Amino acid sequence: MSAPARTQLEGLGLSSTCVDVLRHLWDYLDDEITPEGAARLRAHIESCAQCHEYEAYQSCFLESLAKLRRELGAPKSLRDRLAEKLRGEGCRCWEQARSRH
Repeated sequence: MSAPARTQLEGLGLSSTCVDVLRHLWDYLDDEITPEGAARLRAHIESCAQCHEYEAYQSCFLESLAKLRRELGAPKSLRDRLAEKLRGEGCRCWEQARSRH
């Protein structure tokens, strides 16, 4: 499922910078955006209570998921099926994650 369009999010009353946080937070948390983009998002997150709460939640979620992955692992068959599904969706993140560990 793709992210909602910018106009849909702005239609909910979100500022364009809040929309940027919603659409790019995981890239920001994974250090996958430019330093300028990261600085812009960080400045907004620090000044916006909603985005700060969203960032804290998503950061906690990703950290918890990474901890569980380290503790529990996964059978190779599951990892292979997940990789194939992600590749089919056009996602390159699986190969990036595998190259980090």
